[in-house]
Amino acid sequence: MNKLNAVILGVIASIGIGKAQADKDFRTLPNGLQFKAIEAQKGTPAAEGDQMKLKFAYFLVRKGKADSLIFSSARNGNNVPVGVGCAKPTYKGDLMEGLTLMAKGDSAHFMMRADSFLLKSAGMRTLPETIGQDDKILFCARMVDLVPKAEFEEMRRKETEKQEAEMSAKSAAEKGNRDEYLKKNNITQSPSASGLIVVMNQEGSGAKPASGQKVTVHYTGYLTDGTKFDSSVDRGEPFSFTLGMGQVIKGWDEGIAMLSPGAKAKLIIPSSIGYGGRNMGSIPPFSTLIFDVALIKFE
Repeated sequence: MNKLNAVILGVIASIGIGKAQADKDFRTLPNGLQFKAIEAQKGTPAAEGDQMKLKFAYFLVRKGKADSLIFSSARNGNNVPVGVGCAKPTYKGDLMEGLTLMAKGDSAHFMMRADSFLLKSAGMRTLPETIGQDDKILFCARMVDLVPKAEFEEMRRKETEKQEAEMSAKSAAEKGNRDEYLKKNNITQSPSASGLIVVMNQEGSGAKPASGQKVTVHYTGYLTDGTKFDSSVDRGEPFSFTLGMGQVIKGWDEGIAMLSPGAKAKLIIPSSIGYGGRNMGSIPPFSTLIFDVALIKFE
């Protein structure tokens, strides 16, 4: 390969890959992948199940010359190493075979077919029209850290336990806030199997809407502390959606289906059938939602 140009040298320098040996010849591995060690620390190489933390960049190569930069971890997420699970190679020329030759602190360059890499390793669904059959990928990587499989699995187990404990605490806090709201407002209706509570303030008349029908409603939404977060009434424009199609939260699909035109009700919706643990801006994660709704019509 011809000498790397200044742009490539600048990019690989930014991810900690030196250029001292950048012009040495590649050697071809048994699967066809071309490999060139830049720096070797003589540590234990990566094995299946290990978690590799890489800084890397890869370039499109045409006619032996680097054509363009496709991706650089140095320009993605403040140059934070990317976690990559070490797995068995799945196709001829798979980059994974080369990565298993690297240990912590190592850096290397790899050359491979562009079409195979982009579709099978980089995850592109379709190959860009600009990629030719003879085009290649130059992949420059530095192994910043290498976490053995057993250690990584233990880290994941602890992280899972931590997340479960946090979710349990938030769920308990939500239930406490909801129970306090119900008590304060003298609401004694039993919840449905999903946890939805419907307080009917005004009965409607006629049939109730079915899944697939378009419904039109007015609503005002509150948190359990009384904070208003949205209102079609304030906007002066009712809201329409197709019932049972997942266009709204589950608590709405269930609750609106229980009303007839002209009905007014209060829907008390736990986060399990609301927005769950998502942060919706004005709606914090794990929030029970209170909606005053009025079904205007359905069709």
